[in-house]
Amino acid sequence: MQHQYILAAMGSNRPGVVAEVTEAIYTAGCNIENSYMTLMGVHFTLMIHVVTDYQEKYNQLEENLRSLEQTKDLEVHVFPMESEEIAISRARENQPRYEIKVRGTDKAGIVYRTSQLLASRGINILKLSTRVDRSRYLEHPVFTMRIGIEVPKEVDGQSLRGDLEALAEDMQETITLTRKRD
Repeated sequence: MQHQYILAAMGSNRPGVVAEVTEAIYTAGCNIENSYMTLMGVHFTLMIHVVTDYQEKYNQLEENLRSLEQTKDLEVHVFPMESEEIAISRARENQPRYEIKVRGTDKAGIVYRTSQLLASRGINILKLSTRVDRSRYLEHPVFTMRIGIEVPKEVDGQSLRGDLEALAEDMQETITLTRKRD
């Protein structure tokens, strides 16, 4: 029987932190299915989808991660994925997927207002990343956001585009919606 987990870790950034965490996974006999790693300020953050076929391997993984927490500046949490979560995730793979890009002058509320609009339409956010460019060559900081979404089949595409256009107008930002081809 396959066991799946989500591993979340955060700590001070330094060379070798990715190798340390992935070594703990590898030496426990587990496999990485999906991952996302990035810097947030001076902190390293990561999310890893870990898969193993034996409970003993997971027990070894937990031991390896506890050792990392004790010897390195790292905080690690492991969340088991329930079988119904995995089944729901697989069923959702057939949902239409889109990417939303938002770009404009940085100001408070852009992420909230965009995510609130999507939530009000029953649209699930799969990925979200933001960045503010404060380059000295720019007159004002420029905000960029990319959102990967899955849209329920009952949501009307034209209506969604209209809502996004109205939001863009109100926030004075540029918002684009593009269908993702798998």
